[in-house]
Amino acid sequence: MDELIADELNLKILQHICSGDGLSVNISELSHTLRKHRNTIRDRVDDLFSHEIINKPVYPFFWLYTEYPLMVIARADLPRDELTNKFIEEDPHIFAAFFKKDEEYNTLLIEYHKDIYSHLIWRDAVTKEGKLPPRENRYPSDALFFSNKTFIKYHPEHLIDVLEREKKKHNSIINGYKLDDLSFDILKKLIHGEGIRTNEHHLSVGLGVHRKTIERRIKDLCDARIILRPVCRFPRFMVLPDYTLVISLIEIKKHSDAIIKAWQNDPNVPFILRVSMGRYTHMIYSNFYRIRDHLEWEEEYNQRFLDCIGAIKNIYLSPSMMFSINQQYVSLGIIEKRLNKIRGKKLVVSMKSRGETTDM
Repeated sequence: MDELIADELNLKILQHICSGDGLSVNISELSHTLRKHRNTIRDRVDDLFSHEIINKPVYPFFWLYTEYPLMVIARADLPRDELTNKFIEEDPHIFAAFFKKDEEYNTLLIEYHKDIYSHLIWRDAVTKEGKLPPRENRYPSDALFFSNKTFIKYHPEHLIDVLEREKKKHNSIINGYKLDDLSFDILKKLIHGEGIRTNEHHLSVGLGVHRKTIERRIKDLCDARIILRPVCRFPRFMVLPDYTLVISLIEIKKHSDAIIKAWQNDPNVPFILRVSMGRYTHMIYSNFYRIRDHLEWEEEYNQRFLDCIGAIKNIYLSPSMMFSINQQYVSLGIIEKRLNKIRGKKLVVSMKSRGETTDM
C-alpha cells in the first residue's frame, strides 16, 4: 500500500480527483433512476450546490488517517484578525475551527498530525514564523490527544437519515432552501455516491497518460482504501447545515457492546472513537437541530442503558460558532507535500548527474 501513495503518477491523480477535478454529477443516470426530465434534475442539483446544501463530488482521501494518526482537539486563545483567520484557513494541519468562548479560550481547533513530537514542532513553528502571536502575549492552549486509528464508526453519509427524519422540525428548509421530495431523493443518492461519474478521458489528457491507466490506478487506490468511492458531502462534513455539532467524551461502565451497537445504528452519531483519557472510554460526534433535542436524546440513552453510562463531557458547537471545516484541504496538503518530496529527490539526482553540488 505504501508504494501506491509514494508513486508520482498516483499522487498527481489523487491531486485531481480529491479536489473534484474530473468528477461530475451524472444527470442522465439520475434522470433515468428517478424518472424525471434531465432539465428538472439539473435544476435541482444546481440548487443543492448553490445553496451549499452539499459540496460537489470528490474522492475522499481516507489515507489522511494513516498519514496523520494523531488528532488534537485544542482550546486556544487567538486574536480575531485577518492574519489569524488566514492561518486557520490555510494551515494544512487544521481540519476544523470554531469560535467558542470557554474560560480564557476563544477558539476550538481540531488538528491532525503525525505524532506528538510533530505537533510540538508545528506549534513552535507557527509562532516563530509570526503566524500567531508569541505565547507571552496570549493564554497557552490546552490540548487533548486522540488516535485516528481507533474509529469504531465512520459514516458521515448517515447524516442524511437525520435530515430526512426531521424534515418537519425545520419545514424542510436548509440554508434558506426548501427541499422538496425530489431534492431529497437526489440528495440521498449523491450523499451515498450514486449518480456520480469520473471523466477518465479528461484526466488522461491533463496528465498525459492513457485513459485505461487512469482507470486502473483509481481502482487500485480504491481497493487499498487510500481513497473512498466518489461522493458528495455536506460542506461541514461531520455536521448538517443549520445543525449543532456535539462532541462528547463518554464513560461506558458496562455493557459497552450493546451501547456501541445502538450508536452504530443511530444516524445522529456519524463517528465513534475509542479513547483512554481518565474515566472516558469513547468519543462520539453527534448532530442535533436544537440543543434540547440532544438533552432528550442523552436522557433516552441513560434510561435505556440504566447505570451503564457514567461521566459525560459535552462540547456544543452551534452553526454560528463554525469558522472552518475542510477535510479535503488537509488531504490535498498531504498529497502536495509528498509530491514536493519526490520533486526534490528528482532535482538532487538531476544536479548530481550534471556534476553540480547541492551544498549551500
